[in-house]
Amino acid sequence: MPEESNHAITIFIPSGAGAPGFAGILRCLQEEPRWRVLVGDTNADAYGKALADGFFLMPSSGDDAAYLAAIRRVCMEESVDVILPITTRELGVLSRHKDALAGEGIRVIVSGSTSIDIANDKGKSADFAQKLGLPVPEFKVARDLEEFQTGVSEMQVAGGSLCFKPVLGNGSRGFGIIVNEIVPGEFLQAKAGVLPMTLEEWSKRLGVEGLFDVPLMICDFLPGIEYSVDMLCSGGKTLFCIPRTRDKMIGGISVAGRLDRNFGLIAFCIQLAQALELDGPIGMQWREDAEGTPRLLEINPRLQGTTSALALAGINLPVQAVRLAMGEGLSCGSADVAWGNRFVRFWDERVTE
Repeated sequence: MPEESNHAITIFIPSGAGAPGFAGILRCLQEEPRWRVLVGDTNADAYGKALADGFFLMPSSGDDAAYLAAIRRVCMEESVDVILPITTRELGVLSRHKDALAGEGIRVIVSGSTSIDIANDKGKSADFAQKLGLPVPEFKVARDLEEFQTGVSEMQVAGGSLCFKPVLGNGSRGFGIIVNEIVPGEFLQAKAGVLPMTLEEWSKRLGVEGLFDVPLMICDFLPGIEYSVDMLCSGGKTLFCIPRTRDKMIGGISVAGRLDRNFGLIAFCIQLAQALELDGPIGMQWREDAEGTPRLLEINPRLQGTTSALALAGINLPVQAVRLAMGEGLSCGSADVAWGNRFVRFWDERVTE
C-alpha cells in the first residue's frame, strides 16, 4: 500500500464538479483519509456537489477578475493548501496568475503561462512538436470557411479520411470526420457518435457567422491504435509516463483500455514535456498511422478524466501530484505500474439534494 500523507491537506478543485472524470479523480484523492477536497462549478446542480467535502458555485473562468476573486475567497475562508484544476478552460487564467497566487500562499498545480498557451492550442502544439522532429499528422489550421474548404481539398488529394477540431477546446467538442463519399447503409449500421460527412455537407454546417471565432485544425484521420498518456512532470522533468490504449470511447471519453509500455511513445512524450517545461499532471493523446508510428493529436496540460484508471494498476496520479506540490515527495515509483492491466469504466448515480 502507498504511504499515507502525514499532514491534513485541503484541496480545492475550482471547476469541473460536473465533468465525467471528476468522480474518479475525487475517489483517488479520498484514498488519503486526512485530506479534504472542496470543489466548484458554474452549475449549482453538478453531481460532484454530492460527493465532495464542500461545494462552491463559481463564476466562469472566462471572467478573470470574478473567477480569481472567488478563488481567493474560498482559499482564505477554507484554508486551502493547493488548487488542483481539472478543466481546460481555467488553465490559462490560473497559469497567468500562478506566481501572484503563490505569493499569497496559494499553491496552484499548473504549468507556466507560455507552456499552457502552446499546449492548449492544438495548432501551436502540433507546430511545436514538428519543429522538435516529433511525428504529427499532416495538418492545416483554417481561420474561416474558405481556408477550411481549400485546406480540405488540398489534403484530400492524398486520399483517405480527414478530421477537424477547434484548436482551443477539449473532449469531443467540435470534432468532425470528413470523407470523400458516404458509404450506403453505413449510417444505419453504426452506433450513435460522430457522423462522417463530405466537404460539401460540412461546408453547409460550418458556414455560420461566428463559427470560426476559434480556428479549426484539419488533419489526417489516422487508422491505428489511439493512446492517452498520463504523465506527472516537474519543471519539464518526467516523473511518471504511462500510456494506455483507448480501446473504446463514448462521446470522446475512454471507457476501456490497456496500460501499454510503449517505449517509443514514452520517449516522444518525455522529449515534448522537457521542451515545453511542463509541470504537474499532463495528458497527451497520440494515434498510430498506417505504419504504426504514433503521431501527436493533442496535449491536455491537466489531469485527464480517465487518469483514475491508473490507480487500479498501482499509480494514484492525483495523490502524487498533490504530494509533489506540497513538497512531501512521491509515495510510489514507476516500478509499481502493473503494465498490461486492462480497465473498464461505468456510470454511477447520486441524489444531489
